[in-house]
Amino acid sequence: MASHLEMTDQLYGDVVVIALTGWLVPDEQDALFTKRIDAFVGQGLTKVVVDLHDVALLDSGGVGVLVAKLLTLRRRGGDLRLARLTARTERVLSLTRLLTVFAIFDTVEDAVRSFGAAARLPTLLQAADLRH
Repeated sequence: MASHLEMTDQLYGDVVVIALTGWLVPDEQDALFTKRIDAFVGQGLTKVVVDLHDVALLDSGGVGVLVAKLLTLRRRGGDLRLARLTARTERVLSLTRLLTVFAIFDTVEDAVRSFGAAARLPTLLQAADLRH
């Protein structure tokens, strides 16, 4: 069975929310996730929430991608926060001792609010905006 990862983006003020569906494992899909975050950073958007609720599989390679992008964003003055972990994703982060490295929230709304007042008004990010 081939892995598949779908991503949808939404912008709340200056906070990007990326909702993932499928598998976050090392393959061409995680490379697309990496490029997507890099595109946001190129646009000056360095506050990112990753919604993991619909991630069916997160392995060590996927965790590595999350850690790498966390470091990228923090070096640029931003942060990567995780929301809506499943029991499975929480177990993987616990086993890798990364639960304390990431800021983790029960809801996407709480994660967005944790970035402060600039994250209030929702607007949909257009996919075309990311492909220049």
